[in-house]
Amino acid sequence: MKKILIVLLSALLVLTAVACKAKEAPKAAEEQPAQEHASVGMVGGWTPAEDFSVTDERRAIFDKGMAILLGVDYEPLAYLGSQVVAGKNHVFLAKGTAITPALPVSYALVYLYEDLQGGVKILTIANLPIVPNEDGTLAAVPEEGPMGAWYYAEDPAFTDEDEAKLEKALQSQVGASYTIVAYVGEQVVAGLNRCVLCQVKPVVPNAQPHYALAYVYTDLEGNSSLSQVIDLDIGALCTYGA
Repeated sequence: MKKILIVLLSALLVLTAVACKAKEAPKAAEEQPAQEHASVGMVGGWTPAEDFSVTDERRAIFDKGMAILLGVDYEPLAYLGSQVVAGKNHVFLAKGTAITPALPVSYALVYLYEDLQGGVKILTIANLPIVPNEDGTLAAVPEEGPMGAWYYAEDPAFTDEDEAKLEKALQSQVGASYTIVAYVGEQVVAGLNRCVLCQVKPVVPNAQPHYALAYVYTDLEGNSSLSQVIDLDIGALCTYGA
């Protein structure tokens, strides 16, 4: 009789434990979406813009954030992407012209934070690294480079003829389409090396666009060929005001 009673009590305890776990399960399911949402804007949260044009709305954000900046005048050339936080972070490609005429032009990634009330402030302004290293990484443009060094292009636009040559050179890349955003740098050699910022769209369904620096060599006869392509991580240079 005692053995039967012990078995019955054990079974009752097991059923009670299962019932408690069943009640707790919906609570865990309710908490999960909040955890997923919190991770969206944290690690690798920068999203490239599918349309990199500087619209009136994007220009207003840029102008508001840069209103108090002195010493360098920045002109937004392209809207590269955003990151959702408590508000939104934005990144623009901009051409910088110093107030002192003797200083050369520069190209920078301008990172701005737009808060939930519409206020905008600067996070980081980082010069665009365009000098290709042998290991496939990118380095900054030297302030006073020697003969044959890379330097920023005076004009981010192209002639129709140059653009046609660059587009033809980029067609050698298979598996993705390349759209030229801006002409950002050059290097005088026996001919001319040019660095072009491109938006890259892989030719696969639902692929997200990204950015890359394409290097095109034009020889003394005017023939152009693609030298290399280096992907550009648009969030890598943002220090979030640190």
